[in-house]
Amino acid sequence: MITPDGLDRILAFMPMFERPPSSLYEVRPDLSMMDPYIYSPEFTQFIQALYRENLVIDFNWVAWKDEANRYFENPTELESADLETLQKLITTHVRADRFNSGHLAQMVENGQILAILKRLAMIRGQMEDCGADIKQRIQVIQGDITHQQVDAIVNAANESLLGGGGVDGAIHRAAGPELLAECRALGGCPTGEAKITQGYDLPAQWVIHTVGPIWQGGHRGEDERLADCYRNSLALAVAHNIRTLAFPAISTGVYGFPLERATGIALAEVKAFLSRSDAVEAVRFVCFGNEAYQIYHAMLSTL
Repeated sequence: MITPDGLDRILAFMPMFERPPSSLYEVRPDLSMMDPYIYSPEFTQFIQALYRENLVIDFNWVAWKDEANRYFENPTELESADLETLQKLITTHVRADRFNSGHLAQMVENGQILAILKRLAMIRGQMEDCGADIKQRIQVIQGDITHQQVDAIVNAANESLLGGGGVDGAIHRAAGPELLAECRALGGCPTGEAKITQGYDLPAQWVIHTVGPIWQGGHRGEDERLADCYRNSLALAVAHNIRTLAFPAISTGVYGFPLERATGIALAEVKAFLSRSDAVEAVRFVCFGNEAYQIYHAMLSTL
C-alpha cells in the first residue's frame, strides 16, 4: 500500500535528478563486463526505496512494455497518469533494467524519471485535498455482510460461482435458491474478474461475485489478482448505478491471503477509485471477526 509518507520518502530523491546525469552513473566500456553501467550509491538507494514503498509492484510488466513505450513517445501523457499507471511504468522500467543494463540510465538522460517524480508530487498534493472526503466515504464495521442495507454486497466466490463455505455460503443461504439458479447461467468466473446477479432475499438489490486468488507465497501475481477483484467489482458497481457497496475481506479465509497485506490492497484500490470517481457514494468493509476489524480500522486511519 502506498502512503503519503512513503511518497514523501520517494520525492526526497527528486533533487538528485535535477543534477547532471553524469553524477548518477558511469559507463565502463569493458566488453568483458556483463553490466557496464555502474550506478551511484544514491541512485541505488532510490531504486531500493521504490521497492520498499510499493512503487514496484507484482504484475506482468513484459506484456505492458508497449504501453510503457507509449509514455516514452508521448511524455506529455505523464501529466495525467494516475498512481496505478505510474506504478506500472516504474515497475516496467526497473525490471527492464535488470535485463538490459543502462535502461534506467537512458531514463535519466531523457528526463523520464524526473517527469515521473513530478507527477508523483502532484498526486501527493492531491492526497491532502481529497483525503478527508475519501475517509468519510469509507466505513469499516464488524458484522454480517448478508445483513447490510446497501445497494450491493460483494461475494468472495469461487470460480464455479455455485456457492461454497465462508462468506460465499452465507450469501447463498441468505439469498435463497434463486441466486444459485442465476449463478449457474453465468458459466463461472476467472480469478480476479467479477460478475453480477440480483440479490433476491438479501437486503441488497445486487450481489457482485468476484474470485480472489489463492495465496501461493506472493510470487504468482496474487497481489495484482486481488487488486483486480476490487477494480472489477467497482467497475460493475458504476455500470449498474450502484451507489453504496459492501466488501468482505476477499481471499483472507481458506484462500490464505495474509490479512494485513490483503487489507492494504483493498484500501488502496478503493481509495484510488474514490479519488477519481464520485459514482459510488460509500464503500463499507464488513469484517467477520475482531482481528480483521482491528487491522482494517488501524490501516484506514493511516490513509
